[in-house]
Amino acid sequence: MKMLLNCIVGLLACLFMSLSTLVCAQEKTGVVEMKEVVVTASRLEEPLRYSPDSVTVVTEEEIQKKGGGTVIDVLRDVPGVSIAQYGQFGGTASIYLRGTNNAHTLIMVDGVKVGDPMATDGKMSISDLSTDNIERIEIIRGAQSVLYGSDAIGGVINIITKKGKGKPEFFLSGEGGSFETFREKIGVSGSNDKVSYSASISRLDTKGISKADEDMGNTEKDPYHDTNISARLDAQISETVRAGFSVRHSKSKMDYDDAGVDAVKVQDTGITSSSINFDQDIFEWWQHIIRLGTTGTKREYTANGAFDETYKGTTNLVSWQHNFFIKDKDTITAGFDYQEDSGDLQSVWGDISEKKVDTKSFFIQNKLTPFKGLSFTLGARHDNHQTFGGEETYKVALAYFYEETGTKIRGSYGTGFHAPSLYQLYSSYGDPNLKPEESKGYDVGVDQEFFGRKVLLSVTYFHTGIKELIDWNWTTWKYYNIGEVKTKGWETLVSFKPLDWLTIDANYTYTEAKDDTTDRDLIYRPRHKGGVALSIKPLEGLNVTLDVQNMGKRYRNTANTLEMPDYTLVNLAASYQATKRLQVFGRVDNLTDKNYQSIYQYGEPGIGVYGGIKVTF
Repeated sequence: MKMLLNCIVGLLACLFMSLSTLVCAQEKTGVVEMKEVVVTASRLEEPLRYSPDSVTVVTEEEIQKKGGGTVIDVLRDVPGVSIAQYGQFGGTASIYLRGTNNAHTLIMVDGVKVGDPMATDGKMSISDLSTDNIERIEIIRGAQSVLYGSDAIGGVINIITKKGKGKPEFFLSGEGGSFETFREKIGVSGSNDKVSYSASISRLDTKGISKADEDMGNTEKDPYHDTNISARLDAQISETVRAGFSVRHSKSKMDYDDAGVDAVKVQDTGITSSSINFDQDIFEWWQHIIRLGTTGTKREYTANGAFDETYKGTTNLVSWQHNFFIKDKDTITAGFDYQEDSGDLQSVWGDISEKKVDTKSFFIQNKLTPFKGLSFTLGARHDNHQTFGGEETYKVALAYFYEETGTKIRGSYGTGFHAPSLYQLYSSYGDPNLKPEESKGYDVGVDQEFFGRKVLLSVTYFHTGIKELIDWNWTTWKYYNIGEVKTKGWETLVSFKPLDWLTIDANYTYTEAKDDTTDRDLIYRPRHKGGVALSIKPLEGLNVTLDVQNMGKRYRNTANTLEMPDYTLVNLAASYQATKRLQVFGRVDNLTDKNYQSIYQYGEPGIGVYGGIKVTF
């Protein structure tokens, strides 16, 4: 960890010492300003520099530069996010956003919630979700329940599908490398005055490594196969009416092991998520949006070739949102959300017949901009859950951006809640009388631009308290509400783009996540996490990115007596646009061949070398 901190401090010192030289050389070298990105943190599009929330936007270009094959790979670099995964190549992953539980991060695709109602915590593992056909990923940290309801205590991750642009374009891509890994892709995109479209299909096959760590004598390799299909269609029906459709499907098969021990077990997973949206400008000052979404999940498990368990879950959503624009000073957003979760379980240990739970919600938000640079947001929401009744949440946020100095001061305070999953309510281990988890949290931050927006420095302090936490009782073998947890810490980052061929990003997060009852750290939450990424373009058409990630020490037991060691991973990726239609690319994962574990006794791959080509027509 000290090595990474010294690296970041040294890097920042070099950056600021060299600023005057770089700025003076602007006319000769063609300095490029960092682009302004539009986000949807408030269910409304707005420039990132004016948003009061703590937001990270990862663009398609940034994903391609680092060579991330899955959404989980992309999230590892994000401030405030830590990942614990049961081995790469498909292993179930937990996302800890600002130290909160995996259940406290809402995952959306194109603005529609995706989940697995029959998972233990109701969350869908996105380990199978590839980065194909993704335009950007927005990570909004902090309580967002006032706009999105249950599950958004820690924040929201919104995966936005690529919108086709320009003349029709078709591509083929092939990649191969270590661990007998092969990936093939095919896709098309384009648009005209009325319609835009994009679609892709990819296939990944790998012999992989042993999910149970090889250092413990496990030699059996655990193969992984994954198919991803994604498509999006948008239509401009008239000057005031728009409609769209998107679908994403993944089908995977993975051999997996028990902790530290080889096993003959197979998991087959199918996930299909789709959404339809209809937008209409009724008047210049009144817009409404209707969105329908559904996600279906199915997980089948076999052990030693025999049937073990099958989990099926479906989440259906309906949303009707109205936006009222009062000149350029005020925007009121109000609407209704309906969600139905259903699922069943078939197991050698006993079945669960289909169960259903619905939630009806009303929300309203007022975003006031009395004068340029200042925004004040106040929102409230009422959720009526079928089992535990009503739940009210609210949020207030304030941001002031002083354009002359490039300074933004922001802060927010909000409440949130998380409803128990169907599994926690109705399985043989569940309790239908479980209460929802409730949270209160705030953050304050400063964002500072330097030298014409060529440098961005951001510092944020956050604090969240959660009560009625749903936990596992080892005495009764049931889920129950217990105690309170608190998370707090700092997120810092610097983005530096002095030249059109050079980008440097560095981030560091300090997190304390504690059980208030025992005053002990929550498991697998690192206190220290950070990273540095250097992207250069030494030749026309050539991009090279060096990415360094550090994961600090964390406890693997609730008694805080057993630690997981820290580790640093170095990844290298490069691509070369040889011709207008031919691209050659490659990457080296775990360049230093680091031996590490994300979760105790589950192995991670050593150095991996991959390369391929992409042909565009």
